[in-house]
Amino acid sequence: MNSLEINSIKINNNQIIYDYKIIGEWNKYFNENEKLYIEYNENIEGTPYGVAVIPFLCNILPIAWIFDAQISLDEIDRDFYLSIPKFKEGYINMYPKIQFLGKIKPNIVVDYKKEYSDKSLCLFSGGVDAFNTFLSHINERPSIATVWGADVKLSDEQGWNKVLSHAKNTSCLYNVESKFIKSNFRTFINEYELTISIFKKAKDGWWHGFQHGIGMIGLIAPITYKDNISKVYIAASFTINEKGKVTCASDPTIDNNVKFCGCGVEHDGYDVSRQQKIKFICEYAIENSINIPLRVCWESKGGSNCCRCEKCYRTLFGIIAEKQDPRQFGFYYSDEELKIMIKDLKNKVYIGNFRWKYIQDVFRKNYTVEQVDKNLLWFYKVDISRVDKRMQKIMRRLLSKFINKIKYNNI
Repeated sequence: MNSLEINSIKINNNQIIYDYKIIGEWNKYFNENEKLYIEYNENIEGTPYGVAVIPFLCNILPIAWIFDAQISLDEIDRDFYLSIPKFKEGYINMYPKIQFLGKIKPNIVVDYKKEYSDKSLCLFSGGVDAFNTFLSHINERPSIATVWGADVKLSDEQGWNKVLSHAKNTSCLYNVESKFIKSNFRTFINEYELTISIFKKAKDGWWHGFQHGIGMIGLIAPITYKDNISKVYIAASFTINEKGKVTCASDPTIDNNVKFCGCGVEHDGYDVSRQQKIKFICEYAIENSINIPLRVCWESKGGSNCCRCEKCYRTLFGIIAEKQDPRQFGFYYSDEELKIMIKDLKNKVYIGNFRWKYIQDVFRKNYTVEQVDKNLLWFYKVDISRVDKRMQKIMRRLLSKFINKIKYNNI
């Protein structure tokens, strides 16, 4: 039988270290040489065991469910314990081909609920979704929490320093508190082996499909307890119109059901398209006469936007569609590089249809053909539904799929 016993949770000033014993065949999905740790930019001593255990549980519960494991621990917060079956149901409905079994066995359940407060917090990456959520709730003066170890690797100190500076500048500009978290929550488990194990049935990787939403939400539980925060916002990556087209670990059926210590979670912006978010951010920048540097890139090291990947292209073209200059929003490129982008969209970068169609529709609405920069005329006029059907793109796509098949041992 697969099982896990939590031996101890050590809290020293601003750090939590977890010691645990893994029993059974599922131990290959954990990195034996790495124990989970979390570091905060504030002292969290005094956090009860039943609260400090939440970050660990949030990052291993989906694994325990899939591999039918039992987790034994001393105690757990009542709100969180009662919320587990509810957010588990979100996974069950999202992945009907996978059985979600396993169980959690605490010795005692303790109510760590504090009095309701008007304090809130936004998980903040600095991207379009995060800024839309933050600015939508700016009247609440929410704290922002940024995680090192999510999209910026722990080894990328240069990248993290840029992210850190970006978040600090944002907190200073809007006069809100900034919180920073460093954790190996992506590497204490074997993400590669987990992806291999579930890919056939889930058609998604472990991080995107199972961990990143609830995993990051869990990291902030000790902060919400210490600071008596009653609402946490996590920005939606997708929208209700995309339901069924994609799977994602951060989903309202999961996030909205997570609760701890009297604190609720809201999956924010699910009813708003990415282009609508870009419009809102552009309008906010104009109305307040400020620049809003967005950080959207997954591809580059160093914490900046590469201006060469699909996500960078999608964001900066969305800004152009709103008649604004992307260079005022954290995208730095020359006119010659813009020409390269167009060539990439024609022949190299797979864009999909539905999100780029929204951008093109707004582009055509806001510009007449006479107003369009000559470098952008192709994008203005092209049938976006046929862009990915160009032979050169098809061959690249097939090659990429073939490489992925080899990578995942022909799963």
